Amino acid sequence: MHKHIYQVNSDGFIEEVFLGQFDETGKLIEPIGEYVTTDLPQPLPFYRPKWDGIQWVEGAREEELAEHKEQQLLESLKPSVEEIEDADLEVKILTMLLEMEVFQSWRNI
Repeated sequence: MHKHIYQVNSDGFIEEVFLGQFDETGKLIEPIGEYVTTDLPQPLPFYRPKWDGIQWVEGAREEELAEHKEQQLLESLKPSVEEIEDADLEVKILTMLLEMEVFQSWRNI
């Protein structure tokens, strides 16, 4: 059996991820060394996963989390490429209808 294993630094943060090979009893047989063999929970509930020696915990400071949440909010407010293309098409259609005098501009009312 194969699954991800994690090499963590002295603070518990992931440095590298490897594919470990396990025997039928669940013992890591390759690579040899000190690795965290406990799977990260999915979907990943942590911004910055940290191994505390027993379980995975949130390793980000409150300021980092606040900044990350703010960045996610800003990203969610950006229009997608599809939304931009749709708006561009709408502008072209309205411009064409105005030029064809299908309806009058509100400025002319």
